[in-house]
Amino acid sequence: MTLSSFFGHDLDMSRSAQMWTIHHVILVFFAIVAIVVTLFLALKIKARENEKQIRYIYIGLLLILELAYHVHNWTAPLDIRLERGLSVPLHVCSFAVFMNVALLYTNSKKVFNYAFVFGTVGGIMALIMPNSLGYTYLNFRYYHFILLHMIILSVPVYYYKAYNYRMNYKEILHIFKSAVLLGIVVYILNGFLGTNYWFIRYIPSNVDGWFPNWNVYIITFIGTVFFTMNVLYLVSNYDTIFKKKDKAIKTTI
Repeated sequence: MTLSSFFGHDLDMSRSAQMWTIHHVILVFFAIVAIVVTLFLALKIKARENEKQIRYIYIGLLLILELAYHVHNWTAPLDIRLERGLSVPLHVCSFAVFMNVALLYTNSKKVFNYAFVFGTVGGIMALIMPNSLGYTYLNFRYYHFILLHMIILSVPVYYYKAYNYRMNYKEILHIFKSAVLLGIVVYILNGFLGTNYWFIRYIPSNVDGWFPNWNVYIITFIGTVFFTMNVLYLVSNYDTIFKKKDKAIKTTI
């Protein structure tokens, strides 16, 4: 392997991050590690005097990863660029990157709501349907895929644990509505750009055999997102929910 091939565009779908392969397992493993380690270290990091500097380092890393993704796409051979369409930051994970950057810079609870949903849901969807576009472990994009999704998962988890940020169900519904409206805009832009951002213009190749047509796919896609957001709400608020139930039971007794 040479430096040029490591940063090149040699594709091999059989050795890339696809569903039900060892690479799928590796991705899930690193995602779990990112979440567990963040939960374990969050309070210790929050207590450090240089916590702000650490947040800024992550801001720089996220921006570098996002820029590297697009630069690499822009320098791809013409046939690859024509097949994929224009590379611009419209993927769910790109939205998550910028929301995480804003969160790390501002510590805003309102920004956290969006970063938490887009980062976590985007990360989970990437776990369910991984697709590294054919780049193998011999290419930097393979590791870029893992590292980026580890970070967009871990940043909201950090604020959940260290800053004790939580979302109520009304906020979940509001963000879901905002995501649907934003998805419509992205769908329209996909038509102009010849792209498949958010994987909503057509069925991705890694799951196209699962659905009879686009209508069934998009309904399933939206339903899965809504279901995942509800699970995310229940898991992240289990302590509050069960405390309310216990209090209600005691009051009744």
